[in-house]
Amino acid sequence: MLTQKIVTAVSDAIYHRRLPPGTKLNEREIADLFEVSRTVVRQALIRLSQEHLVEISPKRSSSVTCPSFDDAYQLYQMLLVLESGVIDQLTKTITREELDLLRAHTVKERIAHENHDDDLGDELGRGFHTLLISFMKNEMLNKIHSQLRRQEALINALYRSGFDYCQLRDEHARLVDCIDRRDADSAKDLLASHYNLVIKGYKFNMSAPPDIDLKIALGLG
Repeated sequence: MLTQKIVTAVSDAIYHRRLPPGTKLNEREIADLFEVSRTVVRQALIRLSQEHLVEISPKRSSSVTCPSFDDAYQLYQMLLVLESGVIDQLTKTITREELDLLRAHTVKERIAHENHDDDLGDELGRGFHTLLISFMKNEMLNKIHSQLRRQEALINALYRSGFDYCQLRDEHARLVDCIDRRDADSAKDLLASHYNLVIKGYKFNMSAPPDIDLKIALGLG
């Protein structure tokens, strides 16, 4: 329970940009803040490293992970290959009910961005791709895709800068139209363009992180 409390606090701070990439995570300081032993903190940091949120060096120092542009590019290459294969299948098998679900989802995205709730819009945007994958009804595929999406959510949280939300939102609606027409080639071209646009919306800052008050960042202040 104590370990999970620390995991939740640190991951929430990372995803909400209160802990920038490269921020040092001092075991003793975290232990004092949560009034737990360093062993409990170490267990939490190991779990966070397994989720690719924290890097633990051989000297046992820990910091918030710093995905690079190459990491992001390779991730979106994998997503593109995976989802393009799914599109090939769905243009042959998708049902009217599934198309209706996709269209309803794009409406939720549009409303979120019109209300200037970009965090919700981002979450719904990733959910669109998850919904698309789910129509394959393949648990192994769902698991692999979910792992990739968690990495994408991290990169998005750390480096999101200048997304063209209107275009990103509209591309999901256009993608549904292509699938509805059974036009796999156009859908895959649009998906590739979509991910190129996403990458352009990231700003990779490899400079040293600012000094952070862990107590405030972890919601304890």
